[in-house]
Amino acid sequence: MIARTRILLAILLTILSIFVARLIYLQLAQAETFDRLSVANFLEERRISPLRGRILARDGTIVADSRVAYDLMYLGGAFNHSTRLGALLGIESVPSRLDPILAENRRQGIVLAWNIEDHLIAAVEELVAGQENLYLRKRIERVYPTNLAAQVIGYTTSADPERFPGYVNDELVGVMGIEAGLEANLFGTPGLRRVELNNRRSILRTKVVLPAVPGADITLTIDPTLQRIAEDVLIRALPYINSDRALAGLPLVDTVRGALVALDPRSGEILAMASSPTFDQNLFTKRPIEPQSIAPILRDQENVPLSNRAVEAYAPASTFKVVAGSALLEHGYIGPNTVFPCSARLSLGGRTWENWSTYHKGSYTVREALADSCNTFFWHAAASTPEVLNGWGPFIEDLVGRAYQLGFGRPVGLGLDEEKAGRVPDRVWADQNYEYGWVPGFTLNTVIGQGDLLATPVQVLQMIATISMDGLQVTPQLVVKVGERSIPAEAKQVPGRYWSALQKGMRMMFTDYPARDFMGPEVFPIEVAGKTGTAETSKGADYTHAWFMGYGPIDDPDLALVVFIEHGGSGSRVAVPIARDFMAAYWGVEESIFKK
Repeated sequence: MIARTRILLAILLTILSIFVARLIYLQLAQAETFDRLSVANFLEERRISPLRGRILARDGTIVADSRVAYDLMYLGGAFNHSTRLGALLGIESVPSRLDPILAENRRQGIVLAWNIEDHLIAAVEELVAGQENLYLRKRIERVYPTNLAAQVIGYTTSADPERFPGYVNDELVGVMGIEAGLEANLFGTPGLRRVELNNRRSILRTKVVLPAVPGADITLTIDPTLQRIAEDVLIRALPYINSDRALAGLPLVDTVRGALVALDPRSGEILAMASSPTFDQNLFTKRPIEPQSIAPILRDQENVPLSNRAVEAYAPASTFKVVAGSALLEHGYIGPNTVFPCSARLSLGGRTWENWSTYHKGSYTVREALADSCNTFFWHAAASTPEVLNGWGPFIEDLVGRAYQLGFGRPVGLGLDEEKAGRVPDRVWADQNYEYGWVPGFTLNTVIGQGDLLATPVQVLQMIATISMDGLQVTPQLVVKVGERSIPAEAKQVPGRYWSALQKGMRMMFTDYPARDFMGPEVFPIEVAGKTGTAETSKGADYTHAWFMGYGPIDDPDLALVVFIEHGGSGSRVAVPIARDFMAAYWGVEESIFKK
């Protein structure tokens, strides 16, 4: 009996010794390992998203801002006050169990109510207080208070790390416009915080390890008053367009598709950049996004409201005759008083080229040719240059060079990813794209702004501003300040001796030709100069783009502008009156003076 008792005690002592040894091992030898595991269970390092910088107009008007939005989040399980919360927030049904959707979003939970109104926040906080299954989530939402210059400002979206590497879910990232083009400046620098959680992953304590650095505010050159005027002028242009379409027997339209861009040629600062039709940026940034609201915008392939037509490339048409005239003068192919016939047609290289006028209009200098937009003057002038019949001759080489000097063929550099470079068909491009090389007809097409030549309204604006300032080319500027850092204007002098000949020709358009009925001395008190363009398109002979570029007052210009209307018809009948309406508002000219 005693022996058996001793054996039992020995066994028990052995087992106890094993437990004690294991306990000592866990408590001492493995203490550090388990301490690390324990800390990892309730400590997390989380990224602090920086506050996005604002976008401001030149006078300080906020055109893009951030607001704190509150959402009611649910972590699963039962909670108190479900009926009161439902009535307060308009929640039809409140989940009472952890469903499959919630299981996939266990960390943050699911949203019971988006964008709780500010006056309800205090009441909701009181009902949620002390409940582990509910919490109020704060997030940053982008807002556009004025909705001005929508295509210029752009909008943001919630980042998806797969689509936007380097971002985390729900951070704001720019999609288009300045929001995208200056994303690196607007976003800021993320911070880091250490968060202590309980077993339900509710936050107990938090400590900022590295503070986030807010994004920089961006100040634009846009004048909000002039921007509103530009957008309104485009909307009100529909009667001009439909009147012209009726003359051509085309169906009427209900939407203006075009752009109006205005700047101060002395500083290069863009005062207004309007593109029509426009859209409401807030539809893309408010959560949750309503598909029925944005679907019409995304699917509208005819009007394309997301397109900024001010920086898209089109055939510049007769606005480019100013470049052709400049090249002819500056390279000595003609003088200011050299004349060529403004005939009804020209034959060259076995083909006959028709002027827009069906009869011979006499002999023109370059001034009259610009004022009356005579195609055959420029064709005769080009045909008189050496080696034109041999293809790529000296004149087309000089014309391409002059186009580059005046800002064509490359982006102006406004900070907009959407800005196109346009195209100047130079020798390299011609050799790569023309199977049979450059033929004389390509030269004739180019001098009148057709063929494979493409330009953006902003490039045309830079050109007319340069001419208005006797060759002083101040690069068009859209961003004037990033944070506290001012962005200086860039300027250079384009070589030239014959600026006045071009200026006089564009002034004569309003003194000696039909455009005088719109802004001539008898109907408009400010002396302006300008050039129209009517660009042929692939859609058909009557589906032309309407252009106008102009500036004033001619003795001391403080405004240059370009109007472009896609498939708008005649530059003279459509683009000129649109420009007049903006210029009148800019200079405070009463509408009753010119609309009699």
